[in-house]
Order: sequence, then structure tokens, then C-alpha cells
Amino acid sequence: MNHESLVPYSLARSHALDSRWRGFFVAMAAVLLAIVAVGFAPSFYLRTYFDAGTIGASSSSLPTRVLVHGVVLSCWFLLFLTQTILVASREIRLHRTIGVIGAGLSVALIASSMLVVVGLASRVVARGNPSGQVALIVTGDTGLMLLFAVLIAAGITLRRRRDVHRRLMLLASISIVAPALARFPGAEALVPLSVVVPQLVLFGALIAYDILTSRRVHPATIWGVAMYVFVAGSCTAIGFSEYGRAFVKALA
Repeated sequence: MNHESLVPYSLARSHALDSRWRGFFVAMAAVLLAIVAVGFAPSFYLRTYFDAGTIGASSSSLPTRVLVHGVVLSCWFLLFLTQTILVASREIRLHRTIGVIGAGLSVALIASSMLVVVGLASRVVARGNPSGQVALIVTGDTGLMLLFAVLIAAGITLRRRRDVHRRLMLLASISIVAPALARFPGAEALVPLSVVVPQLVLFGALIAYDILTSRRVHPATIWGVAMYVFVAGSCTAIGFSEYGRAFVKALA
């Protein structure tokens, strides 16, 4: 038996991967940042230049919790891109130093996201019985935020294992672009397909990267994608049921 085959990622293979595919995670981080920028441009970044619907066109009319969440979310994806660039540039020490900020930012992102979700549930319930579409949004956002928290916690815990850490952080970031994807033109009417399909494509890019660089799918990728499929499927089923409406009322 070739004992080298028992080692998932040898040092030599890791060096070869870095030299040939160093820009992959940078490119993925840039794509995610672009998705967030485009998705939230009408309702947040360029709000004064777009008709923002019932809330109004002025950014000052946004609730404080939404403004805070928008800033924190933007900082997360900007930081994620910065971190991938630092790793690609072999600035590992600076990457680890900034990682402390990232850990705190992830907590702020989870908290601000849930405040927005609870605020949505409260407004909807105040107007009457929540619709299935609203229940799907609330359950979906909550489930994906829990998935984000699990993946980030695992990524921080396993930060010394770079091959695992970098994948978990990417998987976590992909999992929370759903609200931005849902705001693309024409996407709202096709939810959840308009959200799930693009996310699966992004996960597919990571799977393809694993296969091209190591001829196998990394265990962290397998577990992360499997968790996403489970969470997305469960939240979709719950959102379209009476349990989803009950969950919205409970949050309110």
C-alpha cells in the first residue's frame, strides 16, 4: 500500500496548490462581494437613486437595525476579501492578526441579522397572519444564519488547519448571500430556486476546485455543502407549512 495516499493533503501537494490556484479564494470572495453589492444596491447602497418601494427612497428612513446590519454585512465581505488577498500574498501573520477582528465581526453579523429577522416578523404579525412567502424568508434566513454560526465557529476552532479553515470560511460566507440573491431583478418571484440554485453553483465551484487540485472533494467541503442542503431543504419545507407561520409569530 502507498502510505502517502493515506495523507489527505501532503505538504508537497499544498505547496503545488498554492502556486497554481492561489487566486481561487480571492476570486470567490470577490464574487460574493459583487453579489452583495448588486443585490443590495437598490435598497441600501444606492437607495437614493432607486425607488425603494414602501419604505421610501431616502436612506435616512431605514430603521437603525437595518442600517447597522447593512454596514456590518458589508464589512464582513470586505474583510473576507481582504483576508483571502493576504493569504494569497503570504501575509499570514497579518491575516491572523486581522482574524481577531473577523471573529468579533461574525458575532456582530449574527446579532444584527437576527434583529432584522425579528423586526420583519414583528411587522408582518402586526399586520395580520403571515403569508407563506414571509414564513419562508424568516425561517430561511434564521436557518442559514445558524449554519453560518456553526461554520464560523468550526473555522475559528480549526484555524491552524489552513485547508479546513479556508473552506469553512468560504462555505459560511456563501451561506449568507441568500438575501442579496433574492433581491436580484426577477428573483423574488422565484424564491427559493433563485437563491438555492446560485448558492449551489458557488458550492459547485469549490467542489470543482477540490477535484482539480487534489482529485478528491475535501471533507470540509462535503460536510459544509451537506449541512447547507439539509438546512435549506428543512427551512423550505417548514416555511411552506403551518409550522413556518407559527415560527414567525413566535419570533414576533
